[in-house]
Amino acid sequence: MRLAAAAILATALALSGCSPDDRPLFEEVSQVAGIDVVLTCGEPGAKLTILEVNGNGAALADLDGDGDLDLVLVDGSTRARLLAGEPVRHHVLRNTGVVDGVPRFEAVEAALEQAGWPTGIAVGDVDRDGRPDLLIGGLVEDALFLNRTSSEGTIRFEKRALPGRTSPRDWTTSIALADADADGRLDAYLTRYLEIDPADPPMGQVGDIPCRFRGLDVMCGPHGMAPQPDVLLMGSDDDALFRDATFDSGIRAAPPAFGLGVLFMDLDADGWPDIYVANDSVPNTLLRNRGDGRFEDQSSLSGAANDISGRPQAGMGVDAGDVDRDGDLDLVVTNFSGESNAFYRNDGGLLFRDVSASMRLALPSRAKLGWGVHLADFDADGLLDLYVSNGHVYPQADDPRLGSAYAQPQQLHLGWPDGTFGPNVFPDEQPWRGRASVRGDLDGDGDLDLVTLTLDGAPRLYLNRTDDPSRQMLVTLADEHGPVPGATLSLRTDAGVVVFQVTAGSSYQACSDPRLHVGGDATVNAAHVTWPGGVVEALDAAAMMAGHHVVVRRGRGIVSTSPLGTP
Repeated sequence: MRLAAAAILATALALSGCSPDDRPLFEEVSQVAGIDVVLTCGEPGAKLTILEVNGNGAALADLDGDGDLDLVLVDGSTRARLLAGEPVRHHVLRNTGVVDGVPRFEAVEAALEQAGWPTGIAVGDVDRDGRPDLLIGGLVEDALFLNRTSSEGTIRFEKRALPGRTSPRDWTTSIALADADADGRLDAYLTRYLEIDPADPPMGQVGDIPCRFRGLDVMCGPHGMAPQPDVLLMGSDDDALFRDATFDSGIRAAPPAFGLGVLFMDLDADGWPDIYVANDSVPNTLLRNRGDGRFEDQSSLSGAANDISGRPQAGMGVDAGDVDRDGDLDLVVTNFSGESNAFYRNDGGLLFRDVSASMRLALPSRAKLGWGVHLADFDADGLLDLYVSNGHVYPQADDPRLGSAYAQPQQLHLGWPDGTFGPNVFPDEQPWRGRASVRGDLDGDGDLDLVTLTLDGAPRLYLNRTDDPSRQMLVTLADEHGPVPGATLSLRTDAGVVVFQVTAGSSYQACSDPRLHVGGDATVNAAHVTWPGGVVEALDAAAMMAGHHVVVRRGRGIVSTSPLGTP
């Protein structure tokens, strides 16, 4: 089989760290591409509190409808600016097309201004006008930015307040969107972090608890601080577009937690999007969608709340993908240094097993502190790979006694034919204080590029140099308004059954390309889509061909196929 041959080739390439033409898989092109915005997250050089360490958010979306992915960067603040009430202005970088093999971006003034200290972002067509809107959360304010881009392509937004806030100290970290009740309107899950007074953050100790890490004095949090409960907003037809459904949905059955990364995805394959949250230092949260507008807490029963020993870890980012090609979605969570990143294999029925060690992920991640994370087929061999953005929160991590570092290298583990992951082959050996990351096809050749944020620095664009459209397929699952988060594509190939699901919010404080990416060149023998609510729609398998962008419209099947092209 061609897929098996490609997988064997991937094993050899993993050992060399190169693509088939002996080039590194990724090339850093940030400056050439025009991505040179330095983001703010605290005052550089100032004494750290937990406000300054989590970094910024990012999203990829085609904001102006020209077919190219644009980049939205969520800016942060400083304590002085926050206390002075100074607003934050986010950055929109418009993709103007590819020049000499590199996508080029230009900054545009898009009226994205927000109070407080913003953090996470999600993208989806909330008002159902065919244009992607933005939800940006943070400390002080959560905001909905409706896309008002003109017919000439001038990108602009109209700001609306989001419900669900009880105090300016509510701190939304990540946001995810899905149609939880199958009514055609997007619903939003807002993950909240902890209680903090920006004017008087804890320094040295929280109450009687000293703030120490492995014997060293460090900034405080989250231990000893109060976690905040998450919020669920259901889409509505009135002018507000959302209503607060936190209390009548049942999500408060789960205890408040230090929430960071979130997924709003169908994890038990029943057609209804569930909720999974990576929590910092307390058990992760898993909420099952019952299909009647309510959720039930399955965290402790799921096997995905703690590590294999039953201990909670300090979760940061989260992603899902069908790594073992058995027709359901497995979970990966990035964790704090001294803990391994967690890989939870999906056994069905919302039951998971921590198999991090057998997947060869435990040891390589233990000294790292992971944030942004992606399960995706970066080398287009038909096997999902794992990318992790790393960086510590404590400058004290550079102490040689700790065996860690403040700035850390990124990691890319290629999927191996035996169902595990190989050693790190990321070509950039320069360590960074990595944070959020997004992935998507920025140059139109079908393969997945990466944008990784760094703390108090400029983002880094890594262009994927696979450059072989014949081993890529992009699939858009949409209704009449746009991509449908929570919709699942199932493919039966010679290599087995594999599923892909549309997400609007994943990784960490981020939102990636809504198009599904299918790598490899295996023949598709059967295909169908499960839409939110459980309606299954069969597709013409013959039209699901590598080398193409396939657009599926709900109720109409495949409405277009267009070749992918190398710029």
